[in-house]
Amino acid sequence: MTADVVVAVRGVAKKFARSLKRSFVYGARDIGRLLLRRPVVDALRASEFWAVREVSFELRRGRSIGIIGQNGSGKTTLLRMICGILRPDLGEVAVAGRIAPMLALGAGFKPVLSGRQNVFLNLALLGVSERDARSRYDAIVDFAELHDAIDAPLGTYSSGMQARLGFACAVHTEPSILVVDEVLSVGDAKFRGKCRNKINDLRRGGTSLLLVSHSPVLIETLSDECLYLRGGKMAGFGAAADVLKQYEADSIQQAAAANEARLAALQQRDLAPGQRAAVRSVRLQSGGKDVEHWFCGRPGEVVIALQAAAPTEPISVNVMIFDLVHQAGETVQMLVSSRDHGWLALPGGDCEVRLGLPQVGLRPGSYRLKLSVSRGALHDILDVVDDVRLVVRDGGGSEHCAFFQPRVWSSDRAGVCGRHVPVAADEPDPAGADEG
Repeated sequence: MTADVVVAVRGVAKKFARSLKRSFVYGARDIGRLLLRRPVVDALRASEFWAVREVSFELRRGRSIGIIGQNGSGKTTLLRMICGILRPDLGEVAVAGRIAPMLALGAGFKPVLSGRQNVFLNLALLGVSERDARSRYDAIVDFAELHDAIDAPLGTYSSGMQARLGFACAVHTEPSILVVDEVLSVGDAKFRGKCRNKINDLRRGGTSLLLVSHSPVLIETLSDECLYLRGGKMAGFGAAADVLKQYEADSIQQAAAANEARLAALQQRDLAPGQRAAVRSVRLQSGGKDVEHWFCGRPGEVVIALQAAAPTEPISVNVMIFDLVHQAGETVQMLVSSRDHGWLALPGGDCEVRLGLPQVGLRPGSYRLKLSVSRGALHDILDVVDDVRLVVRDGGGSEHCAFFQPRVWSSDRAGVCGRHVPVAADEPDPAGADEG
């Protein structure tokens, strides 16, 4: 390992058993093999699977690598091996310098101890001497903004307060390597900005960064390079912008394939005995055409085919949109026809309801749609369709934005000397033109 390399991962692999009993048995056997200096079995045994397989890369001093991938792709397992929490089954991990792991902020804290006592306990676990811990204590409390609660038992802290204290401890260990796993959502917006600036200060001082996040914005702005894991294997490695494009393309393809099967099954649904109304099919459209994804800032439409056993009213069609990337599981929009348009009177038989968005405001990413048909003021549920996937791509005006904001620029004297080409300019705009 050269002098400027702080983390070297060479052919690393890790497997787990889905059966707890087999996991204990295999673990005991592997320990026995290690004690007898026999090679570890690299073939999968009954109920085992590879969580990480054949991953290799190097992190250099002062550089940053972002790690992306779907849930279950091996990102956290890889970080745990780098931090020494897990031992690789194959390959090796070489680390030069002190690691500050931010995998689960507050791990190792004791609820019965005060915040003050937990600071010293956490720093000791991170390898900081008592003398150094005392010299850094005031800076940690100042950063966490917990002066009034620092002598209270940790069990009285909210989860956000505990996370703030854990983050403050980690970044004040003078690490040479910072390992961050989806923990940059600590506290309110002001404190998140403070955490971001502290990480930038550490990087300017030569600290290297390994960052796992589902947010393309964080990965692109905080990473020099990006590692893309798919099914535990390396699917891409290189400049963050290039790898993110590959990840987005794969996400669109996977969502489209999954949706095709879901929607095909949905179109075979019929009214159950005694059911008043049901969803027969769901389609995504843009510009009057069926599409696999929407573009942020351009028109989008959800076409819902309904069937009613007999004329039925008052009916509401409801669409909930859940974020799968930036804040996994969070409801970002709830669109209700009875509130936005009025109650519907369904005729007997088939009919079609369309939800049109003149401009899609969702930021680029993956989403889950949940559709329901309800009746009356109490919204008795008549039918529910869950887990329809939606991918939103950047239409050229939403890069690094939390949502798409329609806007118009103007000037009294400055003229336009050129036009920026949008990221998605290779595909036609169904609306005919982008927003200015």
